[in-house]
Formats: sequence, C-alpha cells, structure tokens
Amino acid sequence: MINKRKPIAKAAPKRAKTKVLNPLLEVYAGTNFSGSSKRFRGNIGVQRLSSVNLNDDLESLKFSSPTGSGTVVLFENNNYKGEYVKFSTGNVDDLADFNFANRASSLVATSLTLSDADILEIQQNGLRNNFGEILRIVLAARIRRATKRRNAKK
Repeated sequence: MINKRKPIAKAAPKRAKTKVLNPLLEVYAGTNFSGSSKRFRGNIGVQRLSSVNLNDDLESLKFSSPTGSGTVVLFENNNYKGEYVKFSTGNVDDLADFNFANRASSLVATSLTLSDADILEIQQNGLRNNFGEILRIVLAARIRRATKRRNAKK
C-alpha cells in the first residue's frame, strides 16, 4: 500500500502594519511660506544649506511630526555652528520675528525634543556623516548628564 501524504499548507507570514513616524520640514525663501522651497522628511541634519541652494535664504518654515513633538534647529553657520534658534512643531511665517531671517546655514530636524544641552553637544562634537550620529551624540550626552546628577546626589 502506498502512503500518500498530503502536503501541509503553510500559512503566509503576516506583515506587521506599522506607520513610519517621520517629521516633515518645509522651508521657504519668502515670508508666509512663499518663494522657493525645499521639503525634508525624516530625522535629518543638513550641514550646508548651500547644498540645496537655500544658504542664508530662509524666511519661513512649516514643521510637523506625527508624534506631536519634535525639534527643528536653525544654525547661523555651516556644520551646526554659531547662534541658533529652535522650534517645536508648528508654522513660522516670518523668521524675522525671531531675528533669524536669511541667517540659517545649517539645520537639524528630529522627532526628538532637543534641549539646549543637546544642541550644545551637537555643536561641540560636530557631525560627520548622518543623522544617526546626531541621535548617538544626544543620547550619550543625556546618559552622561543623568549619571552626573545621580553622582552629585550621593
């Protein structure tokens, strides 16, 4: 007698449904969201706005994040140096209100809420390659500061 086995049906793996929670930054050369513009999606750092033809040319911006929090930082000089101004999610129709119209030469946009200490860490250590490095530097600095605070309490 021949024993015929039926093949066992394998269930197709189910794909997890996930949403990508990336912030969206739109920068404009004119006030009230006019003029030439550039859109950036994701956690990003732009060391030189001249690479996208917007160096010292930003006058307004829109910043949103699906998480509802986040930070965009505009720096006066390339490589995240010099004076800076930071914003949480929302629209800024005129950077002159913050004395920063036509001054930005580099920027960082992230879904993280960056403190002034986090931004100082970015400025002091500089960045070489990508936004992952920003996250690494910020998170390492937060751990160091927390350790310092714990040790000071002892």
